Amino acid sequence: MDEVIRRFNANAIRYLVIGGQAVRLEGCPRFSMDWDVYVPAADSANIDAINRVLGHELDVPLVGLGPRGENFIQTYQTSWGILQFHLAGPGLPPFDEAERRAVTHKTEDEVPVKCLGGNDLLESKRRANRPCDAADIEFLEAKKRLGRLK
Repeated sequence: MDEVIRRFNANAIRYLVIGGQAVRLEGCPRFSMDWDVYVPAADSANIDAINRVLGHELDVPLVGLGPRGENFIQTYQTSWGILQFHLAGPGLPPFDEAERRAVTHKTEDEVPVKCLGGNDLLESKRRANRPCDAADIEFLEAKKRLGRLK
């Protein structure tokens, strides 16, 4: 996925990595098969840029959030792996707020990745309240108790 992130960074795409990969980049030894990416739902220029930058990797174009909330998650199988775009979701703050509180981590190959801030990530995991998130919540809460969650 480093190539996707490089393309996003080089083209000023507005994005935040969320979910399991964000928890992994916070330091939790964790496996996740997909990359969850939060993008601003109402920024059509950003969505157009994502479609342009990822080109033929997307079998159908990424589209904006529908008037009744449809399209809030869109999943793609790419040559880099599974890429899931979130335009909304439980516990996610409005994108502009989340972007102001974002943190940047680096992948194993030193590629900078914009991620949902630690406190927002913890809250999103709590609000999703899925059994598979229990270990992530425990890890993030412990990190917060130690004053290491930003």
